[in-house]
Amino acid sequence: MSHKIAKINELIKQEFGQILLREEEFGQGVLATILEVRTSPDQLNATIVFSVWPDDKGREVLKKLNARIWQLQQFLNKRLKIHPVPKMRFVINTDEAESQKIEKIIKKF
Repeated sequence: MSHKIAKINELIKQEFGQILLREEEFGQGVLATILEVRTSPDQLNATIVFSVWPDDKGREVLKKLNARIWQLQQFLNKRLKIHPVPKMRFVINTDEAESQKIEKIIKKF
C-alpha cells in the first residue's frame, strides 16, 4: 500500500468516525467501531470495516448505514479536502477474536 493511500485511509477513518458520532444512533447498548478503511489504488472506492457489539446487531447497523449511505457520503465529501473522495462501502467484521476483544474492553467499564 502506498503512503498516499495509507494517509487517505486514516483520514477517512478519522473523519467518518466523527460523522458517525454526530449523525448516527444505533440504539442503546449498541457500539459500532471502525476497524479499518481500505481504499482502492485508483482512490475511487473505500471499504469501511466495522465491528459491532453486540454481535447480533451487526445486520441492523449495516442496514441503517446503507439506508443513509448517500447522506453519509455527502457529509464525508464536505469534510475531506481530496478529489475524488472515494465512494464508501460498508462491511461488518465477523471475526470472533475481534468481537471478544471488544467485549472484554466493555466489561472493564
